[in-house]
Amino acid sequence: MDVLQMVVVIGIIMLIAKPLGHYLYLVFSNEPNRTDKLFGRIETVIYSLIGLKNRQGMSWKRYALSFITLNFILVAISYVLLRLQSGLPLNPNGIGGMEPTLVLNTVISFMTNTNLQHYSGETGLTYFAQMAVITMMMFTSAATGFSVAVAFVRGITSKGGALGNFFEDFVKAHTRIFFPLAIVITLLLVALQVPQTLSPTLTVTTLTGAVQHIAIGPVASLESIKHLGTNGGGFFGANSAHPFENPGPLTNVIEILSMWALPAALPFMYGRFAKSSKQGWVIFSAMMALFLIFLTISYTAEKSGNPLIATLGIDASQGSMEGKEVRFGIAQSALFTTVTTAAKASASSIC
Repeated sequence: MDVLQMVVVIGIIMLIAKPLGHYLYLVFSNEPNRTDKLFGRIETVIYSLIGLKNRQGMSWKRYALSFITLNFILVAISYVLLRLQSGLPLNPNGIGGMEPTLVLNTVISFMTNTNLQHYSGETGLTYFAQMAVITMMMFTSAATGFSVAVAFVRGITSKGGALGNFFEDFVKAHTRIFFPLAIVITLLLVALQVPQTLSPTLTVTTLTGAVQHIAIGPVASLESIKHLGTNGGGFFGANSAHPFENPGPLTNVIEILSMWALPAALPFMYGRFAKSSKQGWVIFSAMMALFLIFLTISYTAEKSGNPLIATLGIDASQGSMEGKEVRFGIAQSALFTTVTTAAKASASSIC
C-alpha cells in the first residue's frame, strides 16, 4: 500500500508535467494563443493601472533593476503593514504589532521565497497581515522568481538573447498561472475541511470541562499559494502537520502535487523554448532520477524504524513514527518531505 501511494502521486506528476510545461511556454512565449481571449482584457487593465504602455523587451540591466525595485517597494509596504497590524482591520483576536527586527526578518524571508518563520501565525499575525502581507508576498515572490527563470531561458535559447519585459512576465505569472490554479486549489481544500473564515478564535469547553481556544482564519487561501508557489511558510506554527492546514491523506496529496507540478513542468517549458523536446526530457529525467534515489533512501530509513526503540519493548513495526502524523503514515510523510526538499518549498507535514 505504501508503494502504491507513492507510485500514484509520481504517476500523476508524470502525466501533467509535459502538458503544463507546454502551457507555460504559451504564457511566456508572447505568441498569440487562445488564452489571450480569456486573460487579455484583465491584463490590459492591469498594464494601464501600473502605467505599462510599452511592453518592449528589456536589457538584462533594466530587467534586473525592475526586479529589484519592485521587490524593494513590496518589502517597504509589507514592513509598514506588519508594524501597524494591531491598528488595522481584521484583527478580531486583538493581536499586537510585531517587533521591528522580527518584521524585517519576516518580510525579507517572504520576499526571497525563503519563508523562515520566527513567529507562530495563529498568535503573531492578524488576519489582515496573513492575507495582505504573507499571502501577497507568497504570490509576488513566486511570480518574480518565475519571471527571472523565464528570462534566463529566453536568454540562452533566443538568437538575440532577448529577455522580455519583466513587468509583463510578472503580470502574466499572476493572471495566467498562480491566480487561476490557487483559486482551484483553495476551493478543493475548503471542500476537504480546511478553514477559510474571518471569524475570531473559537472558545470551546471540552468533554472534561476544560476551556480550549481553537485558532482558525483564512487558511485555505494561504495554503494554496504556499504550496503552488513553493513557499512553505504556514498559517499555523505546526505548518502542514496542523490538521487545519492539512486534514487528511487526500489534502496531503493535493499539497504534494501543488508544490511539485510547476517545478516539474519547467524542463518541458525550456524544451519548447529551445525547440528541442528531447532537452526537456533529459533535464526532467535527471531530476526525477535524483528524486527517486532520495525518496527511496528517505522511505527505507523511516520504514526500518529505530532499533533503539525496539529494545524498549515498543512496537516499531509501522516504522519510525516519531514526529510524524498518524493520518499520513510513513509513505506520505517521506514523499511530502522529499518533494518539499526537491522543490525548495520548505513546507513540512511532520513535527
